[in-house]
Amino acid sequence: MGTRIPAGNVKLKRAYEPPSPDDAPRILIDRLRPRGVSKADAALDQWMKDIAPSTALRRWFAHDPARRPARRPASTTTEPARGKRHAPR
Repeated sequence: MGTRIPAGNVKLKRAYEPPSPDDAPRILIDRLRPRGVSKADAALDQWMKDIAPSTALRRWFAHDPARRPARRPASTTTEPARGKRHAPR
């Protein structure tokens, strides 16, 4: 992991979505392979289990919405795309 990739060059995609011709290298960051998706269908270039959340953390989190981190408030220094100002959350 010597090369840094700018955040603007990263595209997130669910493993269940089929690969498309404009996909960059497909990297799975999870300890488990998605159910119902074969290795061939996933078309992965790399599987990085080492940097995925630990099994203990995954089990603790257990998709419980109460355990999700609070959303960061919207930045007040930038204008929204449509020119309307929204109050910070």
